[in-house]
Amino acid sequence: MMKTKITNNKALVLGLIIVGVLVLSACGPAATPTPTQDTALIQTQAAQTVVADLTQNAPPPPTQAPPPTAAPTQAPPPGPTPDPNIPVAVIPTAAPGGPSAIANFNTTIYSGPGTNYVVYATFLGGATATVNGKSEDGLWWAISVPVAPTGSGWVDAGWVTVSNADSVPVLPTPPVPATVEMVPPGPDDPQATALANVFVRTGPATNFPAFGIAPAGATGRVIGRSEDGLWWVVRLNPTNVGAGYGWVMAEYTQASNVADVQTIQNPETFTSVPPAPPPSGAPSATAVEFVNVRTGPGTTYPVLGVASPGASAEVSGKSADGAWWQVLIPTQYSSSGSGWVSADFVITQGTDNSVPVVDAPAPPPPVETTPPPASGTGCTLVSQSPADGTVLAAGTGFSTTWVLQNTGAEKWDQGEVDVRYVGAAANIPMHQGSDIYDLAASVQPGDTYNFSVSMIAPFEPGVYGELWEVAQGSQMFCQFYVYISVP
Repeated sequence: MMKTKITNNKALVLGLIIVGVLVLSACGPAATPTPTQDTALIQTQAAQTVVADLTQNAPPPPTQAPPPTAAPTQAPPPGPTPDPNIPVAVIPTAAPGGPSAIANFNTTIYSGPGTNYVVYATFLGGATATVNGKSEDGLWWAISVPVAPTGSGWVDAGWVTVSNADSVPVLPTPPVPATVEMVPPGPDDPQATALANVFVRTGPATNFPAFGIAPAGATGRVIGRSEDGLWWVVRLNPTNVGAGYGWVMAEYTQASNVADVQTIQNPETFTSVPPAPPPSGAPSATAVEFVNVRTGPGTTYPVLGVASPGASAEVSGKSADGAWWQVLIPTQYSSSGSGWVSADFVITQGTDNSVPVVDAPAPPPPVETTPPPASGTGCTLVSQSPADGTVLAAGTGFSTTWVLQNTGAEKWDQGEVDVRYVGAAANIPMHQGSDIYDLAASVQPGDTYNFSVSMIAPFEPGVYGELWEVAQGSQMFCQFYVYISVP
């Protein structure tokens, strides 16, 4: 009996202890659940795991979900990876008390309010930036990025904390540039894959106009590198881009098999065309990127020059398909006082109903596939290199130099006479850079002038040629050409 009583007492004591523990635990704070984090990859436009490497120093995620109007469009970055390539933005710190944004995570800065725009750089978690605008839907903030063409870049509102930004303006949404189709490489060909949405440009610098965007994950055949090694020359579908090639910044790509690719001479930069500011209330177009100003609404028309980001011009017409705007420019660049810009690279105002459709000028006729006879009486071709008929392998970069003699009675004035591209055989241009060049110096009667331009041999077998001229306004002094053969 005594043994049974002792056992029962022990059971009673143990029960009281358990009850006490439960009561005490109920009085204490609730246990904090282990936080979870969405480890899905950043969209491919953010270079996938490349950007993710920068997350190791990022602050922890916010304890509150972002408001419904600022739902994130990208998942939080995953854990660190070993090979970061997307550059980190160099952004000035916001002024105290001013509109500012702090990155809650490493996030991506785009050229527009959406993940289908070009990637500028990475905005490091914990970094701050000045806010200078917001998108029309309120889901994106524009922050100050001095190296961007317009001085601004866009970040997802769901991944930043913004202060003092109630009064920032709503900014117009820039157009999304067209996608450029790169020619796929063979397995062992030199090649580059875009780590993020990246511009394909007409030359190896950010002040060369873009053909459009190579999307993240796209791979193209590499045919050469720039003189400084910072840009790749990639093949493009000639159906979309007549030249058949363009330039992409190497740090936004992953390249392979490129050790032996050729170095291609950098093209000359384009002439800047500063349009007159549009009158108040007039329909206008403002460049959001460096954009070619052409003689007609299409990429086969010669380039008159380049309008810089932020330059505005009065709109005087539009193409039948709405893809091009006719704008007014100084007559020193066009005798008609007008030029055409692609709608992909401008923002317009007041163009909804007041702008007429303008008939396109006749496109430049293709040059014959055999050298034309010498023409003009104001100058003579003394020599050229390479000689006509030179055989060059497909995709070979080369420089053509002509030596021209002024055989007229008047000097060629540096400010009045130009060297102009006329056209190409089968409308397949070979030259890089501008279509119109000012003389480097005035040329007296009897003197000679050397003119050189960088070129790339086309990619299909055939005979190719380009026709150029020395001219002053509508007066042509002489025409000259070069013809090559691609086996």
